Amino acid sequence: MGPARARLVLFAAVALLFTVLLPQALGKAGGGGAVNPQVAGICSKTPFPEVCKSTAGRHATKYPVIDNLAVLNMQVDAFSKRTAQARKHVTKSARTIPPAQAQALTFCDTMYMNTQDTIGAAQRAITFKDTGTAKIMLQLAVQDFDSCDRPFTQAGVPNPMGKFDKELNQMANNCMTLANMI
Repeated sequence: MGPARARLVLFAAVALLFTVLLPQALGKAGGGGAVNPQVAGICSKTPFPEVCKSTAGRHATKYPVIDNLAVLNMQVDAFSKRTAQARKHVTKSARTIPPAQAQALTFCDTMYMNTQDTIGAAQRAITFKDTGTAKIMLQLAVQDFDSCDRPFTQAGVPNPMGKFDKELNQMANNCMTLANMI
C-alpha cells in the first residue's frame, strides 16, 4: 500500500470515528443522535428541559421548521406515545400483582384512556392554534392520570404506575408551557 493510499485509509478511519463519537460527545436525544440546537433552546424554557430534549428532540427531523409550535407538537406527540406505553404497562403489571392493586390498575387504565382522548383534543386544538382549548385539554389530561394514584392510596398499596405518572406530569407541564409560547 502506497503512502497516498495509507493517508486515505487513515483519513477515512478518522472520519468514521468522528461520525460515531461526535454525536455522543454532544449529547444524545434518547439514543437518536445529537439534540437539535433549536429544540434544545426552546426546551430550555420549559419546567423540565431534559425531559423535553429527550422526548421532543427525537422528532426534530420530522419538522422542516423548528419553532415553538413545532416543539409543542413534538412534545405532545411524545406525551401521547408515553401514555400509550403506560397503558401497555398496566396490562403487564395487572398479571403479576395482588387483586387490590389489579382493581386499582383497572381504574388507571380508564384514566390513561381518557388522557389519550384529551391529548387528541389538544392536538386538534393546536392544529388550529387554539391555545386556550389546548391548555384546558392538557390540564384535563393531567387530572386524569393524577387520579390514577387515588385508589392505591385508598387501598394502602404501592402504585406500580408512579414512575409513569411522574414522567407524564412532567411532559404535560412542558406541553402547557410550550402552548403559552405560541
